[in-house]
Amino acid sequence: MAGPSQMSEPTGDAWTLSVACGVFVLGALLYFLAGAKLKAKDAAVASSTAGTRRNNASQGCAATSHMRDSSPNMHFTFLPSTGLFECNPLVPYTFDNENCSGLFLPMHRPTLDMASEADKYPYAAHFKGRKRLWEMRWQFRFKHAVTDRMRFGIELEEYVPVNSGTRRLMEIIVAVLRQTVGSEVYHSTGDDPNKVSGEIEKPVFTMPLFAFDQFIVTPEGEEPPELTDPGFADLGTKRTDDLAGFIRQISDMELKPGSVYTFAFWSISQFLDAIKWEIQKVIPFKTIDFNTLCGAPPVNLVLYTVDEKSQGDKRHVQRRKNYHFRLAFWSSEKPPSTDRLHELVPSLKDQNAEVRLLESDYKHGSAARSLSDIFACCVSKRI
Repeated sequence: MAGPSQMSEPTGDAWTLSVACGVFVLGALLYFLAGAKLKAKDAAVASSTAGTRRNNASQGCAATSHMRDSSPNMHFTFLPSTGLFECNPLVPYTFDNENCSGLFLPMHRPTLDMASEADKYPYAAHFKGRKRLWEMRWQFRFKHAVTDRMRFGIELEEYVPVNSGTRRLMEIIVAVLRQTVGSEVYHSTGDDPNKVSGEIEKPVFTMPLFAFDQFIVTPEGEEPPELTDPGFADLGTKRTDDLAGFIRQISDMELKPGSVYTFAFWSISQFLDAIKWEIQKVIPFKTIDFNTLCGAPPVNLVLYTVDEKSQGDKRHVQRRKNYHFRLAFWSSEKPPSTDRLHELVPSLKDQNAEVRLLESDYKHGSAARSLSDIFACCVSKRI
């Protein structure tokens, strides 16, 4: 996997500046993408995914004991959907697509009820003494060698117009970020379909893999670490240990079948609360509702490569993207509209009585019953 071109490697206090700039840019980019209303329906589920769904259904009731209580939570669905999920599972979720398979462990502090950490929250020991509000862990098994650079970030579905002042501000912010983390940051407010014919680029903000905070490479034949291991934080290579060395190692990493690749991400989580659905600590004494900035949930979390062999067009249009991980997330307190929720998770349409209860719970702000209880037989397979 080739390293970043013309990349300056931050040292010393550059990490602090990198985090601050990253938060500023994410907040700004969400603003630039304001008003987006996601309309595209999920692609048809592949036969392998359908098989996974059948397994999920058969094991769903047995998994009920692993689900959390009815506290507010971050909810999400993989794209294409295999069900409705939430943060803080006791065992990781599985995912599988044409490029890779793996495990995903999303953890989020109960930020609307921090007092519950002491006696209810399963990851309290890990978060104790740390500023992060959430942490996400992945484990990838690639089905073929990854020859193009992997990118990680957020994506929306539609173009949102921005004025010249906002566009100029965006250019200044991204220029500062590039000086801090190198030239490989990619951002686009997307293409205006009224002005661009042919393929349209979606609004996107992505960075190379060195945006992660920790990685572990397990050679073929060896056992990879458990994502729920209490000692996970001490494993592998971490960004805070040696930033320049971390960037070199992760940029030179070859992603190929056989080895298992484990990543963790948390660096900007103290500023982004996915349960309260707000940005905090960016503007003094003020929080910013995500919906004020992105229009409406969900926001997509993506990991993809871009075909670098194509000539001419360098935009991240869908034809050039190859997704390795993709999900749509939102807060249980501020979910998508009912129609959009049904588009995201088609299985909910078949749960008529449960959906009516879901809608009622959502309208009252917090779920009176846990979605894990309502859709116990539709939850994802876990191993």
